[in-house]
Amino acid sequence: MGKIKDDLNVGLKAEKTVKPILEKLFGKLTKTENQYDNFDFTNYKYYVEHKERFINFGQYDSLYLEKCKYDKYLMLKEKNPDLRFFAVWSCRNGRYIWEFNDDTTQFYSKYNMRVDRGTHTQSSNVICILNEYISPFSDYERVVVKKSKKSKK
Repeated sequence: MGKIKDDLNVGLKAEKTVKPILEKLFGKLTKTENQYDNFDFTNYKYYVEHKERFINFGQYDSLYLEKCKYDKYLMLKEKNPDLRFFAVWSCRNGRYIWEFNDDTTQFYSKYNMRVDRGTHTQSSNVICILNEYISPFSDYERVVVKKSKKSKK
């Protein structure tokens, strides 16, 4: 159980560190109340999920998210098509971003099983977003800000 608690603490610490950086792009964000929510931050316009990964971007063909997060995106987007959803990964060699969308060719699904948690095996369905569809955070920042400005006109 200690390993899971350690993982949660690492995630919470990373979220506190990254929140001010994300707010430069997305505006004021509210941390979701439940640590098991599908997204870490939200405001009237955006939902953002942050993942801390202790790998270099490009080390694998993709970065993954739990499939339930994509399912939640589909549900919320149907209710309000104006909302935008993002995943941000902090990797050893930088920060990377992907905007959720309906193009299922950008990822593949798989069943993921972890046995490194110390006391039990953790398994889940995940989507693996192919690296070619993930952008460096610094590049994407200009695109998101430009899109936001155009929509205000």
